[in-house]
Amino acid sequence: MHSANEPVILVSTGRAAHPLSVRRTVSELYGAALEQAGLLSAAALGGDADALAHRFDGLLLSGGGDPDAAWFGEPHDPRAAPPDPLRDREELALCAAFCARKKPILAICRGIQILNIHFGGNLVQHIDGHDGCPHPVSTVPGSALARLCGPQFTANSFHHQAVRQLGRGLWVTARAQDGTIEALEHWSLPILGVQWHPERMVPGLCADTAADHTALFAWMKSYIKDETTHESLSHN
Repeated sequence: MHSANEPVILVSTGRAAHPLSVRRTVSELYGAALEQAGLLSAAALGGDADALAHRFDGLLLSGGGDPDAAWFGEPHDPRAAPPDPLRDREELALCAAFCARKKPILAICRGIQILNIHFGGNLVQHIDGHDGCPHPVSTVPGSALARLCGPQFTANSFHHQAVRQLGRGLWVTARAQDGTIEALEHWSLPILGVQWHPERMVPGLCADTAADHTALFAWMKSYIKDETTHESLSHN
């Protein structure tokens, strides 16, 4: 049973055309993985980003289609999927709002790419050998990711774009064997971005590989608890 004070994470959503109205889409595995880590979730259906950042305890940027290359000043690569500028704008606004409040952000697959764009970075618009090909990932010693997931693991992989030039304040905390950037953290903000799908690496829910990445979702709760304790102490 969840308590009334349980942290709630806002999960970004995709958009799909429908004859009656545009539908919001998101994998239910995100909510299940957050629940397994002791967190509640809510799907984003639009609204003012600042108000949402005030109301929710953290942000999960979910996977999905390719961001618009116009955000980093490049023409659209014909191998990239047609962009959804409205979703891009919505998620970039959410990034800004949650960063301003220093609330935790877990960015997954497309999410890490949106995160990097928000901080002024850009993307490789097409790479081979990563879509549907599980592969080893090595983490950087001393990073939060290394502490949570260990020095090396096999990750699932469902992407054909990746981070190229880093945005401001970000540092690389994991790479694939071919050098592709697989994870980012921020030097001062509670941000983790991963190129794989950890919600598909949670025992009992979905296990694309043998690695257990429940800890990535639990990281959000531990940070929220730390912040709550800090705030309550500062008000005494």
